[in-house]
Amino acid sequence: MFPYNYHTHTRRCGHASGSDEEYVLAAIKAGYKVLGFSDHAPYRDYPHPGSHMDWEQLEDYISSINALKEKYKDQITILLGTESEYYPYCLEERKELRSMLDYMLLGQHYDHPSGQGVNYFKENTDEEILVYAKAVVEAADSGLYSYLCHPDVFMNHQNDFTRACEEAAHMIGQACERNQLPVELNVRGVMKGKKPFPNGDQYWYPHKDFWRILAKYDLKVVVGIDAHAPDDLLETEFIDEGIRELSDLNLTFIDHPFI
Repeated sequence: MFPYNYHTHTRRCGHASGSDEEYVLAAIKAGYKVLGFSDHAPYRDYPHPGSHMDWEQLEDYISSINALKEKYKDQITILLGTESEYYPYCLEERKELRSMLDYMLLGQHYDHPSGQGVNYFKENTDEEILVYAKAVVEAADSGLYSYLCHPDVFMNHQNDFTRACEEAAHMIGQACERNQLPVELNVRGVMKGKKPFPNGDQYWYPHKDFWRILAKYDLKVVVGIDAHAPDDLLETEFIDEGIRELSDLNLTFIDHPFI
């Protein structure tokens, strides 16, 4: 088990459960040394209930996590972050938000902050997959983000690893290597179990074909639980399972990507 997790949500996003303190207590029980909160970041002009917190909730989020930092400082290191998409027209707002935080994770879920466009957690066309990869490349080049969450999220609900998927993996690998941006082995994908693919059962993410390509690049890898409930932090066996899945790729795992 890796004794840290920087990918932790709260119920403010609308699809997670549990109090902030319950996540901290679960992390302490599981033996984590570092717990980073990274709930889905808000957008002033683009509310999206059920997907990310509202801008009006941001002050409470920041004050709550900072209070827990102080309360549990002798038992665990707590960090304040968000998981945020990259949209060029929201860049100044993202910079403002970043100044309030310890870190900001890149998690590209939609092609528009309102969620009205393409959803990368659904089955996507080859064209949509390449649009996703282009956004990740631009985000990596922005220097704003601390690491890339679930880089292979576009494989969620895909039936095959197509030529476009391969191209997207190379685009992402090159950009992350160029910018020394760590990438995440997302344990939530492991929790979902394996699915049938033409060349055998695989996880949607971490998808082995995708990671075979990433392994060609000089990248650092962070393990992320992507916790949406306090008990997710106790499911440490999925960490070991995810690492075993990629163990033959000689990936370089790191504990502290930005401390």
